[in-house]
Amino acid sequence: MTQELGALLTTAALIGFIHTVLGPDHYVPFVAMARARNWSRPKTIIITIWCGIGHVLSSVVIGLIGIAIGISVTSLESVEAIRGDLAAWALTAFGLVYFVWGLRRAMRH
Repeated sequence: MTQELGALLTTAALIGFIHTVLGPDHYVPFVAMARARNWSRPKTIIITIWCGIGHVLSSVVIGLIGIAIGISVTSLESVEAIRGDLAAWALTAFGLVYFVWGLRRAMRH
């Protein structure tokens, strides 16, 4: 491995770690689901890792598509922002539907 590649990988890992630590929305849902469903620590870690891989891969795929069709980085930033907004709204909608479902179920029992 070249020195430049090592520096790039180290920097990417550090930025990824800081990105996760500073964004509780990246880990709090997993803690909540694990507690609610009595998941073991290994199961929680495995599910969190798989979701993290999906999170990273979606950004990589968007970047590769942008490179393949020649979109500039500034245009890709807007695509990334839209992707993030869509994910946030989808999670909010899911939470609201789940909340209503839970209330209806609680009222029946």
